[in-house]
Amino acid sequence: DRALATRPLELARAFTAALDLPPAQSPIVSIVIGSATAAVAASDALRQQGLLVAAIRPPTVPAGTSRLRVTFSAGHTAAEVSALAAAVKTLLASA
Repeated sequence: DRALATRPLELARAFTAALDLPPAQSPIVSIVIGSATAAVAASDALRQQGLLVAAIRPPTVPAGTSRLRVTFSAGHTAAEVSALAAAVKTLLASA
């Protein structure tokens, strides 16, 4: 189904637009946080809100470039993407 195949990228682009980030090029969006400690804390804060977002840190990425990695699927709803964008925006504003 073509609609199911294109939906993850559409959701990723809606997410990046909501955060004023460059348009997503794939269903996986990375948000560089900086330190590994800060990335893990952000991931934990999102998990407490019921949002599963992985913290990616060294040695997977260079030191100082730890990040949140968000992966969208066709099963996600627009409301879920909006809620995630709002939660991430709040985290970034308080960082």
